[in-house]
Amino acid sequence: MGPAVTVGGATVVVVGAGYPGKRHIYERMAELGARLVMVDEAGHWSEQLVADGVASQWIAVPITGDPDLDAAAVLDALSAEGVRSDGVVTFWELRVPVTARVAASLGLPGNSIDAVDTARSKLRTRQASERAGLPTPRSQRVRSLDELYAAAAEIGFPSVVKPEFGALAVGTVRVDSLESLPDIYWIVRRELESSQIIDFRAGNDLLLEEYIDGVEFDIDLVLEDGECVFSSVSQNWPTAEPSFQETGLHCPPDHRPKSVARLVELAVKTVQEFGFTRGVLHVEGKSATKGPRLVEVNARMGGGRIHQVVDAVWGVDLVEAQLHSSLGLPQRLAPSRKPRCTIVNMLVYAPATGRLAALPLTDVRSEAGLDVIIDTATEVGQDVNGPDQIFSTELAEVYVGAKNLRRARSLAAEVLRDPPVVVPLAPA
Repeated sequence: MGPAVTVGGATVVVVGAGYPGKRHIYERMAELGARLVMVDEAGHWSEQLVADGVASQWIAVPITGDPDLDAAAVLDALSAEGVRSDGVVTFWELRVPVTARVAASLGLPGNSIDAVDTARSKLRTRQASERAGLPTPRSQRVRSLDELYAAAAEIGFPSVVKPEFGALAVGTVRVDSLESLPDIYWIVRRELESSQIIDFRAGNDLLLEEYIDGVEFDIDLVLEDGECVFSSVSQNWPTAEPSFQETGLHCPPDHRPKSVARLVELAVKTVQEFGFTRGVLHVEGKSATKGPRLVEVNARMGGGRIHQVVDAVWGVDLVEAQLHSSLGLPQRLAPSRKPRCTIVNMLVYAPATGRLAALPLTDVRSEAGLDVIIDTATEVGQDVNGPDQIFSTELAEVYVGAKNLRRARSLAAEVLRDPPVVVPLAPA
């Protein structure tokens, strides 16, 4: 990361810390001089951030899943603690609607509640895009297996089943035939019910959408006064269909520049049509046979370590950009005119169902951009699911940098030279 830049000790309320892998974001905010007040459910891991000196205060609030009720609870808690906030922010998808309501109630900078709610619901995203005359895949809400059959009769195959309020592609599956609908419906339902990522407390219907072919990209945007002042594009590797679990990406992309530019143009036009005016947004889309198509719009910074990737490649700190936006400060971006390096991100999944016996990862050294980062998601000895269960268990995530894509891929492959070892479970 670049040198720390102070924001004058501003008090920033973080609504919902998300999973522990987001800790590095809060460490960066503290480096930039923000006084963090963390707001989350009782017993949440983020309480430790105070003891570690990353956050100044941690406040417990009840979470129902209803953004209006949860925003009211956050406001009551802040008032009871006497917190005078200079800005409100979240980096966790499930708490974006709550954060927008809190910021609006306090008169602090943020995007409109309507824009945020439109992006949060994948169905509303499709409806808003269609009203704006933008190219939009067909989509229908599905509340039962009967409704799934009815939707499939209209949308056809291939198509995609997904949760309306999802995250990290959890419960997203490609459907290729009428005969497969019952099995896929119940597989998705079971996956969502067992997930620790999706929040069902306020309900969560399924959608059936038209399948989009082509190469997928992540588009990270910075808006200021309604205009896009920076964009970064990462090229995703083919997903592990029939699920859409990510396998990796590289930044910058090596796809056709004109196709990438058209996709960025569509992403910017879409978020502007939705009413977004500020902050860091994460848009996912494809360069498809029919032209550019968006998969989803996220009203927050991208997950994983995307801010470190963008900083390494372009010299732009997305955490600082979001912090400035939430405080109403002007952006101070100075992106490199050319990519400074290439970063490769690879995800490792369990190759079979059973118990993880070994996860050998070779020690290599990045040659540019950032140090090798290995985020372990599963410990040796834990039970794991393989591809036979459609949704495989993630074991680890690897980031490595080099001067060019070929070398970065080679280094990443060296890290994963020896495959994970999974042993079958004994019969019950």
